[in-house]
Amino acid sequence: MTRTIFAATLAGAVMATAAARAEPVTLQFWDNQQTESGLSDLQKGAVDRFMKENPDVRIEVTTIPYPEYQQRLLTAVQGGNAPDIATLDQIWMGAFAAAGAVDDLSEMTGKAGPKRDDFFSGAWDSAVYQDGLYGIPFNVDVWQFSFYNKALLESASVDPQSLTTFAGLKAAGEALTRDGQFGIGLFGHKGEDTVVVMNSFVFSNGGRVLDETGACALNAPEAVEALTYLQGLVPYAPKGILNASSGDMRELFLNGSLAIEFWPALEQPTLQKSKLDWGFIAGTAPEGKAPVGTFGGWNLALFASSEHKEAAWKFIEFMVREDVNGDVVDLIPANKKAAEAFLEANRKDPATVMAHLENAAPRPLSPRYLELADAELRLAQEIYGGAEVQAAADAACEAIDALN
Repeated sequence: MTRTIFAATLAGAVMATAAARAEPVTLQFWDNQQTESGLSDLQKGAVDRFMKENPDVRIEVTTIPYPEYQQRLLTAVQGGNAPDIATLDQIWMGAFAAAGAVDDLSEMTGKAGPKRDDFFSGAWDSAVYQDGLYGIPFNVDVWQFSFYNKALLESASVDPQSLTTFAGLKAAGEALTRDGQFGIGLFGHKGEDTVVVMNSFVFSNGGRVLDETGACALNAPEAVEALTYLQGLVPYAPKGILNASSGDMRELFLNGSLAIEFWPALEQPTLQKSKLDWGFIAGTAPEGKAPVGTFGGWNLALFASSEHKEAAWKFIEFMVREDVNGDVVDLIPANKKAAEAFLEANRKDPATVMAHLENAAPRPLSPRYLELADAELRLAQEIYGGAEVQAAADAACEAIDALN
C-alpha cells in the first residue's frame, strides 16, 4: 500500500514537472517605436517566426517612442522591472554597462554565437565597454554621406567626385553659393546630428574625440585642423547655422535651393520619392585619405535582471541572423551579409554605402555620453559662430575631462 501511494505521488510529481516544463517562457522585449502602431509588420512577422521555431518561448513586445524610450528604460531598471531584452541606442551603451544593468555577452559570443567578423567592426565596437561586450549590433547607419543636386553641380561645372576631398568640397561650396542658392548644408543646432557630422570630419582627418586613455582629444592638432576646416565652410551655408538642423537642410535641398546636404543613407528613400536628380558620395577627407564616417544605430542588450537568459540569448541570436536581420530593421542590418542583400534591394549605389559602413567609427562609449555630447555641441556652436578654434577646443576638452 505504501509503495502504491509512493508510486502515485512520484508519478504525480513527474507529471507536474513535465507540465511546468511545457509552460512557455515569456520574454519581455522592448524596442524603439518604428511606426505609429509600434513595430513594423516585417518585425512582427519575425517575432512570430521566432516563436514558431521556438514554441517553448513567448515574446511580449513593448514599443516606445524615441523621446521617452531611454527614461522608460532607466525607470524600469531602477524599479526592478527591466525587460529581458531591449534595443539600446549606441550612445546609451556606456551608461547601462557601467551601471551593471546589462550583461557582458563576451562568454556567449565566445561559444557558437555571433562573432565580430559577422558585423561592421565599428558597430561591434559601439558595444564594447572596458573590454566587455554589452550588446550585439542590430541596425546601423553612418553619418555622413554628401548628397548633391546633379543639376546644380552641372550648372557650376563641379565634378561630384571632387566633393570627396576637403579642398574639393570647399571649392564646390564657393562655386555653388550664388543668387539665393547655397552650396553646403551646414547645421549647428543642439542635436546629435550636429555632433555626428562634426565627428566625421574629425575622424576623417585622423582625429579623435577621446584618446586611448579616455582623455579628450578634440584639442589635438588633427581635430583642430578639421574643426578649422568646418569653420571655413560657413560662408557657403544658409544663414542661421546655430539654429539649423539636418531636417532644415533637407527641406532646402528638396526645394532646390541647397546643392549639398550631409545625411546618412537613411535619406535615400525620401530622395527616391522626390523629383530631384541626385547623387551622393561617401564623406569627405583630406586628399589621399579615406573618409571615416560616424556610426549610428542600435544594439540588442540582455538585461542583468532577466530570469530567462538562455532564452533571451537565443532570441538575440535569431534577430541578428543573416536570414532574419534584414527583415527586422528600420535602418541597415548590422549583420554584414544581411546588409549586402538589403542595400542591393533598397539603396542606390550599394557598394559605396557598404564601403563607408566598413570604414566608419563609433562615438565614444562613455557612461556620461550625453554630457560629453553637450560639450561637443557647445564646441560646434562656438566654431560656427566664429570663435577661435583652438581656444574653443581647449574649453571643450576641459569640460569633457572634468566628467571623469
